[in-house]
Amino acid sequence: MKPLDFLIIGAQKSGTTSLFKYLNQHPDIAMPADKEAPYFTNDSLYNAGWQAYLDNYFGGASPNQLWGTASPQYMSDLTAASRITRDLPDTRLVAILRNPIDRAYSHYLMQKRRGLDQRSFDAAVDTLLQQDRVSHAREHQPVFNTEMNYEDESGHYLVLGEYGRILHTYRHFFARNQILVLFMDELTERPHETVTRVLEFIGADSHNVPDNVGKVYHQGGGKQIIPNAWRNQLKTSGLFRVFWDRIPERTKSSIRYWYDQKNVRKEQDKSGPSEQAKQRLAEFYRGDIQQLQTLTNQAVPWSEFQAE
Repeated sequence: MKPLDFLIIGAQKSGTTSLFKYLNQHPDIAMPADKEAPYFTNDSLYNAGWQAYLDNYFGGASPNQLWGTASPQYMSDLTAASRITRDLPDTRLVAILRNPIDRAYSHYLMQKRRGLDQRSFDAAVDTLLQQDRVSHAREHQPVFNTEMNYEDESGHYLVLGEYGRILHTYRHFFARNQILVLFMDELTERPHETVTRVLEFIGADSHNVPDNVGKVYHQGGGKQIIPNAWRNQLKTSGLFRVFWDRIPERTKSSIRYWYDQKNVRKEQDKSGPSEQAKQRLAEFYRGDIQQLQTLTNQAVPWSEFQAE
């Protein structure tokens, strides 16, 4: 059975979609058509076994290609790290990181757009900075909201940006030379150079940079094109349920992914988090950023955390 040669493990809301789209155009690389195929965090996929997963997601891939996935859930659910090292001990991991303050705010906007959070961002920060909430979010995974058909991640905005803590777990299982840590800023400002580094790292032809590199994918927005109320009304239709229940789970996953990508008004949020929220979050993340810099032996590019 062929192993996966590389995994993009996250982080959420940090450019993983763009990186996936770029790599998926390279002739040396095979990735599932729908980005997220999270074998190591999906118990039903995991229990079905590795060969079933490969048959389902890589059935048309050549064994001579490099096989990989982009599953940002792998930085959200740290049980993935132990499973990956057990099943793919020689794989290579790519982590792309965004300023954790901006990442938290972007994640909040997504949850608000999905109807899972009605708070202001400042109110969410007030709640999530409470120590018991921080501890709970670190130790428990988001719960699936069956009514909205999404993971309710409204309690996890902050802890998913603790990159030092998260990557420390991966470094426990994998050697330093198996993990490439990038910053979203690099992918945005120097896309060709950054993708070339990734290609070299995973062993693909780095002289053949795909033509779509630099194109912006999955630009977020604060509003949906089709409101949640309309979608929920459709879900209660008996005819829809008969149709939906007959669809294979992988196809459902692809439909959900496509819907989530397309059902967004491509507009930039002009306000951003308040200065008070940014200051509080900078203080929250400061120690973790120091851990990240020590772990990776590289400075972060985010001004809030650079030494004066």
